[in-house]
Amino acid sequence: MGKFDFLKRWNSKPSIKKRLRKLLNSLYESFADKQCFQQSVEYNRADEWGLAVESLIELGINGTVQFTKEVWVQLYQLANEIGLDEYANYCRKQIDLIASEIYEIDEIDELGFTKSELEEYDKHVRFYYTNIVNSLILFTYKSRELALMASPFFNPMTELYEELEYAYTPVCFETVFRKNLIPIIYKQELRTFKTKIDRLPSELWDWKYLEEHPSWINIRTDAEEILKKMGILHRVYDYSFTNIISSSGEVIKKKE
Repeated sequence: MGKFDFLKRWNSKPSIKKRLRKLLNSLYESFADKQCFQQSVEYNRADEWGLAVESLIELGINGTVQFTKEVWVQLYQLANEIGLDEYANYCRKQIDLIASEIYEIDEIDELGFTKSELEEYDKHVRFYYTNIVNSLILFTYKSRELALMASPFFNPMTELYEELEYAYTPVCFETVFRKNLIPIIYKQELRTFKTKIDRLPSELWDWKYLEEHPSWINIRTDAEEILKKMGILHRVYDYSFTNIISSSGEVIKKKE
């Protein structure tokens, strides 16, 4: 098991490289042929994260397709963490501009999203649903099952961490229930499951505890019970929405 870099602390954020990979993946269809996008892919691959973020922001400035508020928020967070103050300020201005333009023509919900923005999220509800189910399935696995998923492009231990975080992104999580892909009666139980994992002591995030420690056994049991209640009887990770961007910018579809 030593070949895995197991995450010791649950509450730390996903690495900048991983977050950039997710963002690049989400922008691929609209911008794959753009030079700034291709440069960002190369910079991220080389761990030149500042240049990768700068290239994406330049893409947003010069691109023919405008970024959404969500993309500008992600770029603002990344630029701010890296220390790109001027770029972060630009992103902040774009966020404020979009908010001011839509505030007068659309209602804002409790999460700060307008009706038209929520309609865009509705289009991707199957993706958000799959994230939730996949995260639960991963937590039913033991070491051997996780190890069998490994590939040069897919680290299951990293996904164990990241899948749950993305699944519980508030607007995505809420969209699944608003569109009734998961009955609302399971909403609190899913939140309780997330809280239990968040409270798992950092010292237990180690391979040697994964099999037999009572806390991990309890988490596996909870994940099993929730899936059963939701009527999901299989325990097969769904790769339908898993794409990997190669160093050349090509999307590699992950196969089961």
